[in-house]
Amino acid sequence: MTPRLLVTVNGPGELMGWARPFVRAVYRLDPSARITLVFVPCPYASGREPDAAQRLFPNAAVVSPKRYARFLMGRATEGMERGAGALQYLGGDLYHANTIAKRLGLVPMTYKFSKRHFAHSFARFFAVDELNAAQLRATNAPADRVRVVGNLVADAVLESLREPAPPPGQGQTLCIFPGSRPPELKALLPFLLDTALRVMRARPGLRGSVVISPFSTDEEIRASLVKPDPAFGGVRGELSADGRTIAAEGMQVDVDRSGSYEALAQAALVIATPGTKCIEAAVLGKPLLVIAPLNSLDEIVLPGMAGYLHRVPLVGRPLKRWVARKIERRFKYMAQPNIDAGKPLVPELRGVLRAEDIAAHAQAMLANPQALHAQGVELAKLYARDVGAATKMAREALDVASDAMGAAAGAAS
Repeated sequence: MTPRLLVTVNGPGELMGWARPFVRAVYRLDPSARITLVFVPCPYASGREPDAAQRLFPNAAVVSPKRYARFLMGRATEGMERGAGALQYLGGDLYHANTIAKRLGLVPMTYKFSKRHFAHSFARFFAVDELNAAQLRATNAPADRVRVVGNLVADAVLESLREPAPPPGQGQTLCIFPGSRPPELKALLPFLLDTALRVMRARPGLRGSVVISPFSTDEEIRASLVKPDPAFGGVRGELSADGRTIAAEGMQVDVDRSGSYEALAQAALVIATPGTKCIEAAVLGKPLLVIAPLNSLDEIVLPGMAGYLHRVPLVGRPLKRWVARKIERRFKYMAQPNIDAGKPLVPELRGVLRAEDIAAHAQAMLANPQALHAQGVELAKLYARDVGAATKMAREALDVASDAMGAAAGAAS
């Protein structure tokens, strides 16, 4: 019996860091598996994720947010037919996963997140680690349904490299991550490009690379390089015709948009905003400098309805700035490796930031190779336990799907 699995996913980080390794593992274990990827609404999405998912998994059915909206309105939607199987939550609001499972008659499972009112909805609560498992049990998840599998991002990174990465703490380049969403790219690409050029001038021979989401277009990159955001500053630049380099102020940095982590693997130091990219760097043992610039709180991306407050006339922008400051102050750490370790493994710079200040901090880090090596080793060790998480999770998800379909067939006979 061919197992049926439906996977909910939302933004670029969840697609590449969670769904990609999970679906790869499912197909390795059972090439005949019938998989549907459903993209639910997400303020962080670029809108190009469904097409990317179809290229990654040509045998899977892919449901875009627009088609999912049709389903929510009760209209027939290809790939969303009622029938036995299982659903795996890998991003978005849990409401969507629960709603889809109920409507289609699927057995739902979740990963990392749950809420008290979903305590008896999910057949499996897959956890990143023991702390996360305790958090899930604290939401009344039945203990016998909680499974610690690990962080899927480790498999996403290691399975995508064509060649082994250098040892932890070693590399030849300064690697910057300006973010995947158009507002981030517009503000942070000129800003971090300025930062990188300052470090490169201070350290002749150091190459620079910028990792840009495969979901960003040439037009978006070029538009971001035309005029720096006044709140951040930065430098103008020009993307080459082949899209592989950016020239600025007589210097050049390489551009990696492959999603394969090749540029990241060669980094001596990574400068990035909080997000999945910090875990990706840590998996490879790449020393990190994490920045959380609060230069323009009006346009900052926030979860839920707060992310749209700046569109409300008069009161929206001041209210969004207030909400953003409240959210930022709630977190002791913003970099996921620090959160996972429970201590400051990597430095975090928060507040209104300037390129020269970030560059000075980066130069100080690069001037201490022993400290960089030690940080890299600690980061790699933190996520070494997660290798193989996708296979563990996929094996159990396939079992749940097969059991559900077997039970449905038995009931029908």
